[in-house]
Amino acid sequence: MAPPGDGLSTTAERAVPPGAIEGGAVADQPAVDVLIGLATLDSESPEEAPPWCGEEVPVALVETTATLVREAIGRRHSLIQRLHSEQTDCYRLFHGAVEGRPGLAVDRYGPVLLVQTWGAAPTREEVAGVAGTVRNELGVDLHLAWNIRVEGRRSEAGSPGPVATEVEGRELGVLYDVHPRGRKLDPPLFLDLRAGRRRVLSEAHGRSVLNLFAYTCGLGVVAGVGGASSVTNVDFSASVLDAGRANAHRNGLRDDQFHCLATDALLAMRQLAGLPIKGRARHRRSYERLEARQFDLVLLDPPGWSKGPFGAVDLVRDYPAVLKPALLATREGGSLLITNNVASVELDTWLGIVRSCANKAGRPIRNLEVLLPEADFPSPDGKSPLKMAWLSV
Repeated sequence: MAPPGDGLSTTAERAVPPGAIEGGAVADQPAVDVLIGLATLDSESPEEAPPWCGEEVPVALVETTATLVREAIGRRHSLIQRLHSEQTDCYRLFHGAVEGRPGLAVDRYGPVLLVQTWGAAPTREEVAGVAGTVRNELGVDLHLAWNIRVEGRRSEAGSPGPVATEVEGRELGVLYDVHPRGRKLDPPLFLDLRAGRRRVLSEAHGRSVLNLFAYTCGLGVVAGVGGASSVTNVDFSASVLDAGRANAHRNGLRDDQFHCLATDALLAMRQLAGLPIKGRARHRRSYERLEARQFDLVLLDPPGWSKGPFGAVDLVRDYPAVLKPALLATREGGSLLITNNVASVELDTWLGIVRSCANKAGRPIRNLEVLLPEADFPSPDGKSPLKMAWLSV
């Protein structure tokens, strides 16, 4: 339930309208068992509208946005049914960048409808219209969370989503905490990486896995569920690793199988690769020493840019800085899943850098397969911001 005075009201109506997508809840997990109600924006709220909302809301704009979302869901009808059959209730419903409303993304995360907005945010009425459209098309009530991003930060305006500290969603039968309103900007599971997690699930059995820049360990958890002999997750943030460890536990993974290392990923990967430590802190900062070690499968999903005491991550200017140690930490005959999420980097350019780096590192690529985001992330020009590749070395 929404806290009083935040401009939200709740309703528990669950009528499924004619033509709604079948399987609005994942099989064996009816939505009625996990939902409290649908959080909706209350136009009668005395709360002042945020400054990015206009004084008057053109009815045509509200109706146009709702229509765009309805059409987008219609295009995903078969996909959503297939995802439900695969025990998946986390997916993108509207990808505004290419579906007519730039700056707006609408995602389902289990029992949560997450609306994310960038730039010129939509009005409260638009968001309410989107929520109503999703309810009508899916035939399921979802908690509304509205995340407004202003100058790279999450605004405290919008809607907070469900009050429960843990909200479970499911992807490919794997359970995750998908609560949308943590301290971080990003949702706890990146939906466009599903194709990568799908591949890891099918390839991890019996393998030792290194998950670099692990975040909430989505890739590491799916590797464990897929039967990996061991999973080592590395991320600087202990709090996101705690979330990852909780995700591992909710999927029955043991602590002796699923390891989390809270340290700078550049520091860890260079040590595991047997490379010297770089950065201004290498002589004056204490850090955990790691023995060089190789893994059967290395997962490399770095941020576009970050800077720390042991060096910088810059996927535009210096992708080899993260790729070389990842390659050297991969056992001969092993595999890597690698990504680059910077939209300005062309796929062919990136793949050229990848091949060149592998050759210079003495780890030539035996096979390279490009993985594309699944159909809920359409890319009419074939240039998805997220680029993924599966390497055999």
